[in-house]
Amino acid sequence: MTPLIASLAAVVLALAACTSSTPSGSAGGAGTPDPAIAFCAALDTYGAALVEFEALTPSATVADYKAAGAAAKAALAVLVSAAGPFVGAQLTELTTAQQVLNTAVDQLPPAATPVMAEAALDPPVKDVIRQIAAQRNATCNTRATPSTAP
Repeated sequence: MTPLIASLAAVVLALAACTSSTPSGSAGGAGTPDPAIAFCAALDTYGAALVEFEALTPSATVADYKAAGAAAKAALAVLVSAAGPFVGAQLTELTTAQQVLNTAVDQLPPAATPVMAEAALDPPVKDVIRQIAAQRNATCNTRATPSTAP
């Protein structure tokens, strides 16, 4: 199989897994959307917000870091609302990691240098990304995990 065909096959299988539905019990055969679809989409959005946060450079302003923290916090709120049946220990660990990040962002002094902000926020951002990967692997393992690699 050529690499292109193999790649297309992998995409088709991933899409099939993401769009599965369960019977609703009605005679018409209509399905109920798989709750993992909304959850995994929200997890993707949350992960993207954290990857953007992590991509901030030491030349970013404290305001940039605070805005990225607010975006991550908002994305987590959407994720939690979509979590439904996926609420459990891993989501608890994820929300705890986000709370640690929120505290670190809130404690940045207004006069902090970008280098200070980077040093203070890099470890908690990486921890949240690790928690996202753990949740994704547990629930959405047919999808790629966010990377902390450059």
